Amino acid sequence: MVCVIEYGENIGTLRNMFQDFQQALIFAEQLIALSNDRYECIGPNQWYCQEKNEYVKIEDK
Repeated sequence: MVCVIEYGENIGTLRNMFQDFQQALIFAEQLIALSNDRYECIGPNQWYCQEKNEYVKIEDK
């Protein structure tokens, strides 16, 4: 299973589970694209939005 984790001060921690990495990547890219704020890549499969102080991360379990 692959997990997309969203976390930040205002949203707590949200976990979305997927069968494979490609599905998780598509979901994370959609989250970032639909945001009105800018996310920057801070590492492999990790993004940070300074305006909202939120992170999106893909973990392959």
